[in-house]
Amino acid sequence: MKRLKNEPLLLIVIAAIVIFVGYFVIYPVIRVITVPEWQDYAQLVQKARWATAIKNSLFMTVISTVSCTAVAFLFAYVNARLDVPCKGLFRFVTLLPIVSPPFIVALSYILLFGVQGIITKGVLGMQVDIYGRFGLWIVQTVTFFPYAYSVIYGVIRSISTNLEYAAYNMGATRWQVFRDVFFPLCRPGIAGGALIAAINVLTDFGNPMMIGGDLALLPTEAYMQISGWYDMKTASVLAVALLVPALMIFLVNRFWVGRRSYVTITGKEISLNPFSLPKWVKWTLFGLTMFISLFILLVYGTLLYGAFTKAWGYDWSMTLKNLQYVFHKGGQIWNSIKFAFLSSLGASFLAMILAYIVQKKQIGINKLLDFLAILPGAIPGIFLGIGFVMAFNEKPVELTGTAAIMVLALLFWNIPTCYSAATAGLQQIGNSVEDAALNLGANSFRSFKDIILPLLKAPFLSGFVLSFLRSVTCLSVVIFLYAPRTTVGTISIMVLVQNGQWGEAAAFTIVLITIAFAVLRAAQYILGKQGIKLEL
Repeated sequence: MKRLKNEPLLLIVIAAIVIFVGYFVIYPVIRVITVPEWQDYAQLVQKARWATAIKNSLFMTVISTVSCTAVAFLFAYVNARLDVPCKGLFRFVTLLPIVSPPFIVALSYILLFGVQGIITKGVLGMQVDIYGRFGLWIVQTVTFFPYAYSVIYGVIRSISTNLEYAAYNMGATRWQVFRDVFFPLCRPGIAGGALIAAINVLTDFGNPMMIGGDLALLPTEAYMQISGWYDMKTASVLAVALLVPALMIFLVNRFWVGRRSYVTITGKEISLNPFSLPKWVKWTLFGLTMFISLFILLVYGTLLYGAFTKAWGYDWSMTLKNLQYVFHKGGQIWNSIKFAFLSSLGASFLAMILAYIVQKKQIGINKLLDFLAILPGAIPGIFLGIGFVMAFNEKPVELTGTAAIMVLALLFWNIPTCYSAATAGLQQIGNSVEDAALNLGANSFRSFKDIILPLLKAPFLSGFVLSFLRSVTCLSVVIFLYAPRTTVGTISIMVLVQNGQWGEAAAFTIVLITIAFAVLRAAQYILGKQGIKLEL
């Protein structure tokens, strides 16, 4: 605290951050929690539909998390350990769902297997009910397994093969080595990947809205309470019921799995190539990975085809009218880009300052600032959206219907993403670099501006890009916040799907995915020229 007395500017910055984050994160959370009364919360156990919604949400979280983790492990193992072709294709497939709106797989699944589906009706001449648990399970698995893959793949890549060779030399079979050596070393990554998939599945809003049918889930039930009856109390109760397990999953991932480390080798070592598997095992794993990859490519290929189809299910002839419709709604695309850019820029700067103070300044409240930075990551998007509606719908800060509320909600939703990138970058900068500047008389602001900032260009851009991709494809955060003049692309897609305008919805989707890929490739090119690889 003595340092704060000597640096009043640093004290002002910290106070401003605490007030700013507290007001736009903690205050909305408190509003949602405190508006209902105790008898309102009692509805969760008294009302059969709400109890069913809780059970369904937890059930879907469990089964989708298991399948997400299994598919993620399969892709990670094949890419990291097997000498097989098409690895570039497999990595591309794991990228597609990340740069797409999270409900896009549901849209394509309907186009493929719905009442007017190209496969069910066009090829098989059948009418199949794909809505409900099974359809949602398939869609959530495809949508969210890449989030688990990124964690599991990183862990598998870091595991040395030397211990496995030692086990082979002692007479262990391939199955024993996998079960007793390799898999236990993968457990931190598998657990971390599973928890990340679980929190995404639990808080998923877009897919259940499109393909859940009559299945009662907490996010969709909360949405219906507001959009149908404008019952804020009941919506708040359901949002809190969603927040509790989401917060538990987040904290377990952050403070238990995130801090576990299985150290296998110390010192300099040479890791051998992975021990070869029997051919039938190797090509079976390759075949499963290829099958899933082709299915995902079919999903996105269907969207591309649908974007140029006159009337899905009735007239398969090609047309440009769907794209013309999208360009006619160019203001909504521009809103998506504008809000994503501004929120990502703000989140990146704020997160970088927070990370700098937490990592480089021992001021006595570092843990509090770290908590404020990661807290939005535990808040479901739909909960944050309800919180902003309730907190900023009246004076002194009345933001409802403005562009500001869209930008601010996305900004704080993305702070944890940018904070993680900035923290990783700062941990690679030795303290001696800044200490030299401080010893020469520079204050914290000067050392941050002239020394730290130039060294954080890559983490800043990485955080910005990830934040931009999340924002431009986000639905749950903004579903309650938009007004006619602030409508974004994801809102339009949802409305078009609900109206049965499949071609226009597919065209909107393709445009958003193209924008996301363009931004990602531009960032990879810029960082690549500096010798830095940007991976999602």
